[in-house]
Amino acid sequence: MRKRYPVPRSELGRAARFMAALGVPTLFAAAIAYRSGIIAANQLELSLLLGAALGLSGLGLAIAAIILWWQRGGTGVGDAVRALFYGLVLLVPLTLLAAGWNMFPPLNDISTDPSDPPPAVEALAVRDALAPPRFDAALQTQAYPEIVSRRFRLEPVDLHAAVRKVMEKNGWEIVTEMPPDMRDSPSLVQAIARVPLIGLPAGMSVRVEPDVTGSILDVRASSRFAAHDLGFNAQQIRSFYRDLDAALTEAYGNIGRLNVTEEEAEEARAQAEELPLLTDRPADDAGRPVPLPGFKPYQAPEPAVAEPEFDEIYQGEETQG
Repeated sequence: MRKRYPVPRSELGRAARFMAALGVPTLFAAAIAYRSGIIAANQLELSLLLGAALGLSGLGLAIAAIILWWQRGGTGVGDAVRALFYGLVLLVPLTLLAAGWNMFPPLNDISTDPSDPPPAVEALAVRDALAPPRFDAALQTQAYPEIVSRRFRLEPVDLHAAVRKVMEKNGWEIVTEMPPDMRDSPSLVQAIARVPLIGLPAGMSVRVEPDVTGSILDVRASSRFAAHDLGFNAQQIRSFYRDLDAALTEAYGNIGRLNVTEEEAEEARAQAEELPLLTDRPADDAGRPVPLPGFKPYQAPEPAVAEPEFDEIYQGEETQG
């Protein structure tokens, strides 16, 4: 008769698998609940932190269980390996977040015109605002030199229509719109875009103003769900520019004919400054009185009204009597 010794089973591996496996659905459930409107942004933040904590705890326990299994043997290593896999799945987005934190500047509000940005989306400050705005013109210019204003050989009313078409095509929620009342009047469109998967809001404010070359367009992208946007707002502006170029190309053909470079804009401004204003007068004539015209302006004579004769008035009264 053979004597069998009990084979130890790693309970630590089972606990690691349970915790790591619970972290993954916690993240997905939090994202689905937020997009469905069941929880608010602050509750989403706590849920994401809870899911990340469960995943990292399971990963740590899985490593400890594998080390003990290597030293003592036994069963249950499969639970530890599965926990290790779940933990690594959660570790990938955390690693990407850490990389983005170091790669991009700590900003959550950027604009193509840092000196005079378009107005921020007010609805964003009321809804889902977890962090104050962080705007730094010098830091933005150093980190994103390509995020600048753009000029087009289009009237503001036509460029405004293209901007609105792009927003509707992207599924953005338009919250404010001030359309141009004339073809060369300025306009403003504000919308809320959503972060993929999670659905956190980001404000997009697009301003169109008349320019000597046609129109000048500025974009402001801001988010309040964190003090660091991880480069998301800059990517939103780049994506908006690409979609706008596609819409203009579809409507007008070659986009190169519509774009205006800085050199062309400077040349147009210089030519506009060379034209004298109607109110400008030479310096020699500054003290002289303004000459009056030698004739009176023509005025159309008023139509003459025939006055009744006294005899006719009297005759009319006698007839009535």
